[in-house]
Order: sequence, then C-alpha cells, then structure tokens
Amino acid sequence: MAESFSSGESADWLSNLHQQAIDHFHRVALVLSGEKDWCYSNADYIIKMQGFESVLTISENMSAGISSRKARTQLGKEYDAIAFDAYHAFDIDAFAAVSGTLCGGGFLILIVPEESNWQELKTSRFLQRALPDIKNYQGVYFIRQNEELPEFQESDFPDRDYYNVELPYRTVEQKQVINAIQASILRSSNTPVVLISDRGRGKSSALGLASGALIQQGVKNIIVTAPRLSVSDPVFRHAEQILIDAVVDRGKLQWQGAELKFIAPDTLLMDQPEADLLLIDEAAAIPLAMLEKLLRIYPQIIFSTTIHGYEGTGRGFALKFNKVLDQYAPNWQQFNMTTPVRWAVNDPVEGWIDKLLCLDSEMPAVPSIDTFDIRQCKVCLIDRDELIHDDRKLSSLFSLLIYAHYRTQPSDLRHLLDDEHVHLYTLELADNILAVALISREGGFDAQLSTEIYRGLRRPQGNLLPQTLTFHAGCEQAATLNYARIMRIAVHPELQQQGLGTYLLKNIVEKEKQHVDVIGTSFGATVELLSFWKKAGFEMVRMGFTRDHASGAHSAVMMMPFSERGCQVFSQIRKKFQYHLSYWLAEPLRYLSSDIRRLLERQVVEDMPELSNEDWKDIYSFIDTHRGYEACMGPINKLLKKYSLISKMDNDQNRLILETKVLQQKSWSETVKICGITGKANAIQKLRQAVFAIIEQYHLTEK
Repeated sequence: MAESFSSGESADWLSNLHQQAIDHFHRVALVLSGEKDWCYSNADYIIKMQGFESVLTISENMSAGISSRKARTQLGKEYDAIAFDAYHAFDIDAFAAVSGTLCGGGFLILIVPEESNWQELKTSRFLQRALPDIKNYQGVYFIRQNEELPEFQESDFPDRDYYNVELPYRTVEQKQVINAIQASILRSSNTPVVLISDRGRGKSSALGLASGALIQQGVKNIIVTAPRLSVSDPVFRHAEQILIDAVVDRGKLQWQGAELKFIAPDTLLMDQPEADLLLIDEAAAIPLAMLEKLLRIYPQIIFSTTIHGYEGTGRGFALKFNKVLDQYAPNWQQFNMTTPVRWAVNDPVEGWIDKLLCLDSEMPAVPSIDTFDIRQCKVCLIDRDELIHDDRKLSSLFSLLIYAHYRTQPSDLRHLLDDEHVHLYTLELADNILAVALISREGGFDAQLSTEIYRGLRRPQGNLLPQTLTFHAGCEQAATLNYARIMRIAVHPELQQQGLGTYLLKNIVEKEKQHVDVIGTSFGATVELLSFWKKAGFEMVRMGFTRDHASGAHSAVMMMPFSERGCQVFSQIRKKFQYHLSYWLAEPLRYLSSDIRRLLERQVVEDMPELSNEDWKDIYSFIDTHRGYEACMGPINKLLKKYSLISKMDNDQNRLILETKVLQQKSWSETVKICGITGKANAIQKLRQAVFAIIEQYHLTEK
C-alpha cells in the first residue's frame, strides 16, 4: 500500500469498510503496525477522513490523548472512534475498559510497532500468545507499513428487530427487563432481584431508567452502591432522562422529595441508612460476605453484575451468591440481558477482545470427587512457555481464578504469564485441572535497601510481604529474607470443601520451603479464611489498619517460617504483633466485626511495662522516619503511661496533641479539629515533634 491512506484506492477501501460497519452496526478493529510516525499520522488521518465526531485517544504521544491510567474515567461514555497507542506499552486493562465505550459503526485503531522491532513482544508471553489473533482474527484488519491492504471482509446484516424500540430504551429486551423489574419491586417489599449481562448490554442504564420510573411511581429513597462512584455514573445519567426536572449533583439526584444517592459499600455497612430500595452495581466486584450482610439489612435489593468484563466476573458471583439468595430470600428473581446496546449481535470486535483477554474462559468439566482418591492427583509446577501454546489449559486455569476471585482483571492474565517472580501450581487428575495456586517469590534484598524500606524511602514494586513486614510491622531487616507469597488458591467450584485446597497448599509448602526462608499470604480477612490458614499452620503477624473501600475488609498477613533467619524474624514480628494488638484494637481496629475481634483478642499478650530496645527503636522510627503512628503507637503509649509527664510539659500545643491523640485515642479528624491543626499530615508532624519534645525535656533515652 502507499505510505499513507490518502491515496484513492486506500481511501475507497476505508470508506467501504466504514459504510459496512454503519450498515451492520458492527465495530471494526484496525491494527496499524509500522514506524511510530507512520502509525500516528495514519491514525489521525483515518479519524479525520471518516468524519468521526466523538473520538477517544489513549496515548501520551498523540494529540488530545489521555494516559491509559485515566481510561476508567471514560466508562459509561460512548465514542465513534478510539485510537489506542500500544507502541511503547500495551495496557490491557485500559484496552479492555475503553473498548466497551466504542459504538457500532465505529473504528478501534490499535497502534503497535513492526513485529521485528516490537521489544515488548520479545519479552511478553502474553503478547506472543495474543499475536496470532491480533494479526488474523476474523473482522480485524492488520495493516503493515509498505504492504498491501488486507482483503476486505463481507459480513451478514444483523437482525434489526432487536432495536425496534422507542427512546430512552436501546433494545426491546432492555425495555422488557426494566418493566419486569419495576413490576417485581412494586409488587413485593422483599423480593431481591438479580440482573446479569455481558458488557455493553445496557445493564447500568437499565438500573437508572428503572430507578427513575420507580421514583415517579412513589419510591422515595433509593441508594446505589458500587466499587467506585464512577461505576454508578450511568445510573444517575439515565435516571435523569426519566426525571427531566431533577436536581442532580455527582452521586445524588433529587426529585419532588425523592432521592437517589450513592453510598460506598463500606460506609453503607457501617452507617446502615434507611432505604426503600438498594441498587448494587457490579456486585461481583464486592466480596460475597459483604453482599450477604447487605442482604440481611436491606430486604429490597437489585444486584447487578457483569458476566464477562474488566470489573471482575459475575460467573463466580452467580455460582456462590445464588446459594445465599436461596437461603435468605428463596423467592428472588433473576433477569438476563443478552442483546448489546452499543453494537449489534455477533460484533467481531467483542469476540476478538474476549479471545485476546480470556474473558470468554469457561469452567472445565471435572469428575465427581467420589470417583477418585485425592492421592491420585498430582501437583504440577506449570511451564509458562508451554502454557501459551495450550489454550485449553490456559483457559481452564484462568477460569478457575476468575470464578474464585471477585477482582480478576485482564492484567492478571498478563501477570500470570509474564511476571518472572510468579510461579503457577496446579492440582491435576489425568487431563483435568482441579485447583490452581499462584505464588510470588519476593524479597532477598541487601541490608541497605531493607533499611531504606524500613525508613519509608523505598518501596520495591511487587514485594508485598517484605515491604509490609519491614515497613509496617517494623522489622528492619525483614526484606533481606526470601519469601514465597501465596497470591491465590482456587478450587473448582464443584469440588470445594473436599480438602483439595488444603492438599494443594501442603504440597506447595513442601516444594517452596526448599527455596525460601518464609512462606506467607495476605488477604481480606474473614473468619473462614483466617481459620483455613491457621489450620494449615500459618500464624497472623499483621492486620491492616484501614478497610478496603470496596470489600470493607481489613487485610491480614499470615506466615510460616522455615530457615533459622526466617524463624528469628517471624518470632520478632509475631511477638510485636501480640504485644501491640491491645492498643490497635482500642483505636485503629476498633470497628472490626465482632467475630474477627473475638478471634484477635485471643492472641493478645500482655506486654512488659519496661521499654525494650525494640520499643525505643519503634519510637525513634516514628520520630525520624516515614513510619506511621499506628505502627508505633504501642511503644509510644508505653512511654507516656510509664512516665506520666504530659501534664508537666512546657509546650501547650505538644501537651494537647499528646493528650488528644495518644491518651484519649481520638481519630485524626477529631485531633485536627481539637488541636486547631490544618490536616492529618500536619497533625502527624506535630505529634512527631511532641513525642521527641517529651523525650528531650525529661532526658529519656534508650537503654
């Protein structure tokens, strides 16, 4: 082909392609592969030549482009064309997210280097696996610089009956589902509704349209919750289409005394405000335990979730949560939406992206647990170089991870294939994968780097255990150890509660202890998970001070040491955790659920009244480094209670902040207000100064 698309033949080819896309309401993927300037200039030319009005550019090098880090801010919007720059790095989470904003008749332009010069391709198993589908998938046009245009592909016209409906509805099916939801909600005050669909089926807009109609019919107080406020934006936008004269602010809509408002999941559980109806958008991205609690609090709920998508997966949600619904509300109803609203049925771009990102992975069939002895199973360490050529095995194990974890994203597939620190174990019987586990090898840093981590100066990416145990748990040389972190364990849903996960874990421990000092894990704490890991021989060494905004859970860290050095570090961290736990339960962990609180209270060990060298080290690490107050609050409390000298301090401001934050255990917001300080960061700095001042004033020192 010519150097650009401006030649007559190329221009005609593009125009015909665009017209076919419009006629069929399908989307078109163009992959431009060549020199950077050629790719960028031709992407711009294609967009201008076809007259696309609404255009999204994901690039830090092209004009009007936005960073891939901001891709999620575009969710809920609609575009006629998208230019996605993967020339220097391919952000597949961003690619998955923005692809859903492209409407039928539009172009998705993916920009990549020439194959021979694609450096990322040379080191990425994920891209090596994806390359054949990037180049040859039906409905995708791979266009190389200085080569002939690919052959034009004809396709069949879609059935237009799906879309023969009046506004504001987008499909006949969407209108039918909205009417059915309205009838269900108005007919009964205790009939939970589940709405499921693939991406792009108008699920969030259906929630908004149904909310608007229900408010018109007398429902006064509707709360919507979701993993993030931005997820629920389409709900408010479409409710406003029904309630034309509503007063709308971000996260809130008011109309004639009725209200639709957003409340984050953790806040919703904590405050438990009254509501006539609760909408939970992307319910699969919220942990099952949290949904179960909401179900007990709010009898009238609509649970909405995506089956395949970037917000997690609804397939695991359907398997697990339907059992919960059967128990609490056996009259619950489910509605499925299958017709896409932004593009036509059998859209080639949708199939292409699902294939690239394994979003279409389906759970493999497995034999009944009664038909085999678990000892017949074998534990395998997977060779990922072979895995990229075995789509069946990759799909099987990734589907297990998808079903097991509510936050599985496309980047997890790439992480699984590309991260050299990740090891993949499977539990197999014949050709069946029954369970899978992901292990991350971490740590092994030199003493200087470990000290810098302890002081908050360095934070090596992807090293959760050494980072947490060194900085947060306060063991200065913890990052010098070698760790195996168990990231996930997933058992086939039909074979759970049969000991397979425990069997796999036991075998992993035996294999990994030959290579590392410590094996550990970090997870959102529930009583069930804490009990599972405890039974497996792991002990808790840390509980995160803040709740995850979506899950409402505190993260727990549990570990099992092997080497002599590992046992020494474990003993130090474990003792410190037990000694300081009473202080943490009184302040940063005061709002733990009662069941987890009871479990932790059993682990409290009364600390010695004298300040140890380790206590003094924590105190000075708070004063001199970036370590937080909460991590060091135990020794600081001991210091002040032992000497009882606050009332005699010279400086009124120092005395006030020590009394307020340390002795009275006020929150940071309360401390800021009482002490007349501007912001939490300033309050922390003032507290550091006050602790140092009391040490200096009374000549206190380390033993």
